[in-house]
Amino acid sequence: MHNISPARAMARQARRYFISGMIVGLAGLVLGAVGVATIVIPLTRADWYSLLQAGLVIGGLLTALVGLGLVIRGLTFPEDNQYGRVMANVLAPSLDSRYTFIRHISRRELGYIDAVLVGPNGALVLYFFTRKGTYFNEGNVWFRRQGPNDLRPSSVNPTAEVVKDVNVLRAYLVDRGLPQVPVYAVVVMPRQDTIVTAQRPVVPVAHMTNVVVVLRDNYLAAERIDAQSVKATIKAIMEG
Repeated sequence: MHNISPARAMARQARRYFISGMIVGLAGLVLGAVGVATIVIPLTRADWYSLLQAGLVIGGLLTALVGLGLVIRGLTFPEDNQYGRVMANVLAPSLDSRYTFIRHISRRELGYIDAVLVGPNGALVLYFFTRKGTYFNEGNVWFRRQGPNDLRPSSVNPTAEVVKDVNVLRAYLVDRGLPQVPVYAVVVMPRQDTIVTAQRPVVPVAHMTNVVVVLRDNYLAAERIDAQSVKATIKAIMEG
């Protein structure tokens, strides 16, 4: 199995945030400086001029703060997904070179996806559910156990999240001439202190060490696309 991360794309996105932040921040400083200049050297005493002065100073400050936020985002942009690296090591012994595991996907058209496995079976979207606790999943509904007889709706619904990723990826592939590629999903628990009881789940649920076993009757049950479609799917996800 090939294990890759779109590091170059992530680096480009981080640079875009940083450069955009610098430009926006500079624009904010310029606006603020102009506002201060109109206060130091007033050109008129009209009421509208006072509003203009305040608008320039406040607008410049807010714009500079937005720019600072973008710069910080660029500097702290995540380079990889730690759970994706571990998942790749778990999958590798069971999958041959026809499979490619792409982790930490972040593209404007796709949003953020934890990982996608592409192979002759199609595409598999993996969603890492990293919260600890005891949960119950029935169909597409998730509950969290608060006590022995106390089930409450979970604040996060992993099924809904991964289905959203599936729909986005499916539409993305269709737009790129790959309607024949089926897209599957699995919710993965990487933590041992996450306990999930599933009853007729809409999307398979598995602990990281048990993913391959769970997928044998689902994603891994049949080969559905040819090598050319696999290659084109990987290229589409990696390069757009």
